[in-house]
Amino acid sequence: MTRRGSEAGRSSLADSTVGAEPVARATDPRSGRRHIAKSIGQNNHPANFGRLCTKGTTTAEMLAAPGRMESAYLRANRAEPFQGIRLDDAITQCANRLRAIIDEHGPDAVAVYVSGQMSIEAQYLANKLTKGFIDTNQIESNSRLCMAGAVRATPCHWVTTAHRAHMKTSTTPTSISSSGTIWLTAIRSCSYA
Repeated sequence: MTRRGSEAGRSSLADSTVGAEPVARATDPRSGRRHIAKSIGQNNHPANFGRLCTKGTTTAEMLAAPGRMESAYLRANRAEPFQGIRLDDAITQCANRLRAIIDEHGPDAVAVYVSGQMSIEAQYLANKLTKGFIDTNQIESNSRLCMAGAVRATPCHWVTTAHRAHMKTSTTPTSISSSGTIWLTAIRSCSYA
C-alpha cells in the first residue's frame, strides 16, 4: 500500500479498546528515513471509520521521541557502561542466561510479569512461553495487580473518627459500604488520623 510516495502498512494499537487498526507510514517522505512517520485511521474500519483517538494519532510522535532506544544494549556487569549489540545477539544472550537460571535454580526461579496493554495474541504467547516452555505457572498481569494498592487502601479511606465511635476499641475501625451498612473491618495497617 502506498500513500504519497511512502510505504505504508496496516497496524494495530495495543491500547485501543475498540481494536483500531491504523495505517502506519513506514518511511518519512521528507527525510527518507525508514521509521513510523505517521499514523492514519482506515476509513473502512468498522470500529471507528478512520477516526483515531489522540493516542492513536500521536503514536508516530511517541515512537520517534528523542532518547528512545533504537538498538539493543548490553553491559558485562552493573559497573560497566552499556555497549551496543546486534538484536540477534541480544536475544541469544537473554535466552542463554534464562536457560542457565532455569538449569541452576529450576523453572520456578523465573516469574513473568506482563502488561495489561498486550494484545490477546501477545498474552497467549507470553502464557505459552511461561507455562509451556519454561514450565512454571509464575505469571502475573498488571491487569490484576495494578489496582491491588487501591483495593487495599479503600477501607482506610472510609474510616473516620465518627465511624470509630461505633466500636468498643479504637484498633478495630468501621467502614461504611455504599449501601450504608456498617461493616466491621480489622485493617490494622491503616493510619487513622
